[in-house]
Amino acid sequence: MSSYLNKFGPGLLVTAAFIGPGTITTASKDGASFGFALLWTVLFATAATIVFQEMSARLGLVTRQGLGEAIHTTFEHKAIRWACCGLVAAAIGFGNAAYETGNITGAAIGLSVLSNVSTQAWSIMLGGAAFCLVDTS
Repeated sequence: MSSYLNKFGPGLLVTAAFIGPGTITTASKDGASFGFALLWTVLFATAATIVFQEMSARLGLVTRQGLGEAIHTTFEHKAIRWACCGLVAAAIGFGNAAYETGNITGAAIGLSVLSNVSTQAWSIMLGGAAFCLVDTS
């Protein structure tokens, strides 16, 4: 059984983390509120993901470099290098913040349904717990 699961690699962990309580709760609530009006966002996000993954794979296969190495070798001027690195860091930071906000909000909504504690209070408690678990210093 473990040899069968080894074929999937980290994909199962990424999927389990990506499709968490926040994703399911938020998608269900928004689907009930907006119906099919936001279906275009799913199509856009899927197309953008395919394009970005293909570009990333092509960059790695052709140059045998990661994104940081490619930025370092492509741009000679230090200001442009720092600007590119800053844009990449900002995109990762904002993306992770949005993702974590969705997860915390979804979990808070689910816990508020099970208890008499408000969604805002659960959000603060879950955010604090997540901060304590992630903070390694």
